[in-house]
This record gives sequence, structure tokens and C-alpha cells, in this order.
Amino acid sequence: METDRLEEFVRNNRRGFDQLEPSQKVWENISAASKKTKTRRLNVYLLRVAAVFIVVLVTSVMLYKSTILSPGYSEIIDDPEMRELMEAETFYAQQVSGKLKEIRKCYSTFPELKVEIESDLTELEFMYNELKNDLRENISNKAVIEAMIDNNRKRLKLVDEVLDQINC
Repeated sequence: METDRLEEFVRNNRRGFDQLEPSQKVWENISAASKKTKTRRLNVYLLRVAAVFIVVLVTSVMLYKSTILSPGYSEIIDDPEMRELMEAETFYAQQVSGKLKEIRKCYSTFPELKVEIESDLTELEFMYNELKNDLRENISNKAVIEAMIDNNRKRLKLVDEVLDQINC
């Protein structure tokens, strides 16, 4: 019964309640709350970037291990070009990994970077896997080895350029 009287009071005095406008602080709080929602979405983007990074790292490790465990490993070790490829692969994987960590810290400031970097790195990874398949068919093919090393250089150059542009 009391709620009925309260409801009736509110209905009868509605004009008195509607006279005041919300203060600017209320709108600032609403704006701040909507910004918090956006930062939660960035966490999803960071997870995707981390997934791309893990794919690149795992692929590099798998290539390294498959090379070591392959039957012709002694031939590969004796081949200076293959040794150079293995060393370059390890070096570039470490460099790209470290720089991607720095870039990931800036995604909250530059969220559009995630999509661009992910697509570029995925494309380079696809090209690298094609070269890896070519190399399996013809071990010690100097042109393929050079192309693989060049692909690693392009990955490093990509992350270097991004770091230079964003200045985080």
C-alpha cells in the first residue's frame, strides 16, 4: 500500500522532479564509463597480437627443430649457407620478438596498428613457409636461402619502422 502512495506522489509531482538538468559532472562520468568499455575491447586486440606473435615464434622454433631432426642434418651442418640460415633465423626471431613486445605496449594509444601489423606479419609468414617448402625440395639452394633471410630482414624492418613511427 505504501508503494502505491509513493507512486501516486511521484505522478502528481512529476513536473517538480523534471525541472533540474543533470550536471556536467554526470555527463563526464558517463563519458568516462564509456571509455572504460573501449579499453576492455583493446584487451581482445592484444590477445590477437599475442597470438600472431606466438605463431611466428612457434613456426621459427618448429623450423629450427625440423632442420635439426631431419635425416640430412649432418649435411646441413656442413653447409655454410644452411648454418647461416639457421643463425639468421634465430637472430631475427629474437629481434622481432623483442620489438613486438615494445609495439604491443603502444596498442592502447594506437589500436589501429594491431590489424596492420598482424596482416603484414601473416603475409610474410605465409611467404616464408612457401620458401621453406621450396628449400625442402632442394636443400642448399642459395637463392631460396637468400630469400628466406631477406624475408626475416623484412619482418625486422617492418617492426623497426613501426617503432620509429609511433615513438612509444
